Amino acid sequence: MPRKFRTDIQALRGLAVLLVVLYHARIGPFTAGYLGVDVFFVISGFLITRLIRTRLEQSRFSFSEFYYRRAKRLLPAAYVVIALTTVAAPFLLSDVGLREFRNQVIGALTFSTNIVLWSQVDYFGSAAETMPLLHFWSLSVEEQYYLLLPLFLALAPRRWWLIGIATLLVASLALCFYLVAQNPSAVFYLLPTRSWEMAIGSLGALLPTRPLVSAALMKLRLPALAVLLLAPTGLAHPVVDAALICLATLALLLAPTQDNVMVRGMARIGDVSYSLYLIHWPVLVYVRAVWLAEPPALAIYTAVAFSFIGSLGLYSFVEEPFRRGYVMSRVRLVSGLAAASILLAFSPSVAIATTERKFDFATVRRINYGLGRECDFKPGPPPQDVPKSCQTTSKPELLVWGDSFAMALVPGLAKTIGEAGLAQLTMSGCFPAIGVAAVSKELASPFSRAFGEDCIAFNDRVLAILRNRPEISTVAISSPFDTPVSNEFMVLKRSGETLTDDEASLYITVEGIKALVKDVRALGKRVVVVAPPPVGNFDIGDCLERKARGAIILGRYSGCEIYVSEYRRRRARTLELLNEVGLKADVGVVSYHNFLCDGTTCKTEIDGKFLYRDSGHLSYEGSEIIARQTKLAEKLIRAAR
Repeated sequence: MPRKFRTDIQALRGLAVLLVVLYHARIGPFTAGYLGVDVFFVISGFLITRLIRTRLEQSRFSFSEFYYRRAKRLLPAAYVVIALTTVAAPFLLSDVGLREFRNQVIGALTFSTNIVLWSQVDYFGSAAETMPLLHFWSLSVEEQYYLLLPLFLALAPRRWWLIGIATLLVASLALCFYLVAQNPSAVFYLLPTRSWEMAIGSLGALLPTRPLVSAALMKLRLPALAVLLLAPTGLAHPVVDAALICLATLALLLAPTQDNVMVRGMARIGDVSYSLYLIHWPVLVYVRAVWLAEPPALAIYTAVAFSFIGSLGLYSFVEEPFRRGYVMSRVRLVSGLAAASILLAFSPSVAIATTERKFDFATVRRINYGLGRECDFKPGPPPQDVPKSCQTTSKPELLVWGDSFAMALVPGLAKTIGEAGLAQLTMSGCFPAIGVAAVSKELASPFSRAFGEDCIAFNDRVLAILRNRPEISTVAISSPFDTPVSNEFMVLKRSGETLTDDEASLYITVEGIKALVKDVRALGKRVVVVAPPPVGNFDIGDCLERKARGAIILGRYSGCEIYVSEYRRRRARTLELLNEVGLKADVGVVSYHNFLCDGTTCKTEIDGKFLYRDSGHLSYEGSEIIARQTKLAEKLIRAAR
């Protein structure tokens, strides 16, 4: 007999998708709304395991039937959203974004978006808010679980089911705890470190029901609901919040909530939860693309309302008809989905070809690695010396040391420094200091604790290289110097042989830079600090491209200028840090603020040339223009002491 439809589970889906949508829209106090995805994982594991178990017990399970029903349930609505998102992409994405969108489409079609995103986690990668199909990562994780779970349940003896799922749960959770500090992006995106959440649901579907246990769980319904609404706990370890959310979801699944008006109302949202999840993210991405920065509240509310209306239409005219099988025969449906997959896979390439422009924005806005990509040293074993390709002469007199902002200075300096020559030792995201590094609080950030350890080792190695390079007389250090004073980051600090985490601190950062200056001067060399270029509250490179293309730009940044007041307010801590470094380390700080800015705004282009490639890094052309017109190389050498 088929199991009775549970309105409370549908209501739980509705709550989960509301948490996710409100979090993405930044509406209300739902700072942990992203955990709604974890709720979905547990529900999925519970329902799919219950379905397979029932079919196996009735000797009615068929792999072909199972995967056919999953395809019929998921693909039509997903394909409609991918198609509509692709149609809009050439008008709303930059050239760089459009090329990255091609990988997103392939990932969505093959349910490998999570793997694509994990493999592309990069300091220079697009921000999440510019990737219209990024949200397919969670669907990919679910589908990968659906590929493996039926095989285990169908092939393993039933006495192994509980112990097998329990073993998977424990192993996955242990791996999650182990890797979260070493490789947080893998923990966030990949099935081995996410399967424990679905395994919790699977375990719940396999557990035998006992009246006493059910009665006890009934008493936990309100506390469990409170956990869903009031998370996070505030604990430092991010997996703890996810575990609490998953356990609370399991308690609600095992203790059915009685039908009432509130449950039925939330269940209506649950009905459209899949369609709403598919639609809301690309809508928000495109709305933010038009405004460049955070849109006004009215625009966000309109986007959310449009998402709800669109999800109702998608559910009524696509999702439900296909799910119920009213549309066409099985053969026609499968062949149609296969054809649609092929067409959608090629559609981004067609969009790129039909929107080719006379101006090659992708080249103008290419990543500025300085002397070459190989000069952006990756986490891991630090370099033993300056590679030949990362210096302009065999005996350079100037070393540029820092992160990606230091890289962006190099093209201009290399073309203007003359015979003195320069060398480049840079590592993206690793600001120049001794015994100090910034690590992110976010789970999926590339700036993990392991990255921080590698950053400290890299800076130690640069200092060691300097000891063996007597011809280098001047060291210019450069960085945005924003992460170590940001509330979104922690500071990894070395005390003797021990590395400890601390809150972001101006004092600790100043001491780390001061130690660098002292150690470099002890080698008989001079030091100068290069301040970062002014930045705005928007992606400057995107704005300049949209302006050049004549694309729609709404809001106050349509001129692509940086407002000095906003810049000073946004980078107040960085500017304070630079002032403290100048005073306490007795080091010169060179800025080209006066060249770019007047009392009100700062220029982002000169004679039609983009000075910036993204939200803060100089483009190759911008680096050269600024270096030539400000005589930056001469200025750095004069200011060094």
